[in-house]
Amino acid sequence: MCLRAVRRRSPAHSAPVRISPARRRTPLAFTPWDLEDLVDLAEATGVTLAAAQAQGVLDLSTPSGRLAARIGAVVARNETEMRVERQVLGHQRRRESGRPFWSTRPFGFERDGRHREAEAEALRQAYRDVLTGVSLWSIAKDWNARELLSPHGKEWRSSNLRGVLLKPRNAGIQTYSQWVEKPDGKRVRLTEETGAGNWEAIVSEGMFRALVRYLSDPERNTGGGGKRKALLSGVVRCSKCQAVATQGWSKKNAAGERYRIYTCSGGRCITCPADALDSFVVRKVIDKAEEWNAAPATDAADEEREAELLAEETAASERRTALAEMFAVGDIDASTLRTGIGRCDADLTKIRAELADLVANRVRVDLGDIEYLWEELDYEDPDRIDYVRTVVMQVCERVELMPRGRGVRAFKAEHCRITFRNP
Repeated sequence: MCLRAVRRRSPAHSAPVRISPARRRTPLAFTPWDLEDLVDLAEATGVTLAAAQAQGVLDLSTPSGRLAARIGAVVARNETEMRVERQVLGHQRRRESGRPFWSTRPFGFERDGRHREAEAEALRQAYRDVLTGVSLWSIAKDWNARELLSPHGKEWRSSNLRGVLLKPRNAGIQTYSQWVEKPDGKRVRLTEETGAGNWEAIVSEGMFRALVRYLSDPERNTGGGGKRKALLSGVVRCSKCQAVATQGWSKKNAAGERYRIYTCSGGRCITCPADALDSFVVRKVIDKAEEWNAAPATDAADEEREAELLAEETAASERRTALAEMFAVGDIDASTLRTGIGRCDADLTKIRAELADLVANRVRVDLGDIEYLWEELDYEDPDRIDYVRTVVMQVCERVELMPRGRGVRAFKAEHCRITFRNP
């Protein structure tokens, strides 16, 4: 029985109506005030309410029946509040223990937190590949070819692969999700990190932070999740407006032929012959390979700094937790809590950004066979083009198209400006 059913009963109906709305385990009303509204509406509309129960029929038209119903509503309300309290305490104990609590088996893990090695190794390689410029589409295609499907047996796409890579559990970080109500009344699901879990991480926290920042970069050209066909699509930019250059085709020449070009996507500020630009950039990368390979892959100072950043992050997280506990016991007021939490969050953002930079700069592709890069430049095989693009993005920090001048068709070295990364 609900309030709407009683409201639909018109006062013009004088004959009493007997309704059996609920059984014993389903209370007539879950809150006392709902029950009072229900009784008032029944009296106003002439509806006789009754509830079936194990001891007989509960008649709400009598004082004793209403008393028993009120007691039942209060008990039901108490049961609801106790159940909520038990659930909250249960989630709190699980957070404090740090043990995994996953409703379904996540990719890379077993339900108890152990690694499923084939999937865990694929995740490690995917983190390195994404940070060196490999597209999510290519990784998803590779996983599907190797039959590394999702735990639900579905094939990978760029969208669901991105979601898996952004899971903090891969770095051994525990999270807690809850529904909160915004000022406009809309309920949203918020997820926050609550500390380290007691399962073994698949990747380091620094690697995870670097990938989160990379995939969250608004300037990153995703290409709509599809396959980039040209070598420098999404890599080369216009020097005038800084828009990404995309592949296109020139107008037909006197012989009726067209050729590939790169053109500014912001307003066609600059165009450039694609084949000539591809060859020029690859040649410059090969020239840079010897210096790049001679540089050490890791630096002791970087490793020491990474350890310091992780310690600072732990300290900031502990300060944040301590503030919440002090507010809970009344040692500080809400204003002090907000100020302290804001400072801690700012410190965490700064620390995690530096940690991401540090790790991202250490992720490198193997350039040992760089002299064979010309052989990989095969436009009939998109996967080989993807590999060359990965090398270019690893070695080059920026590739820009420069103005060629009116009437100039031939490509020259000054038409492209390359900024190399420090090896």
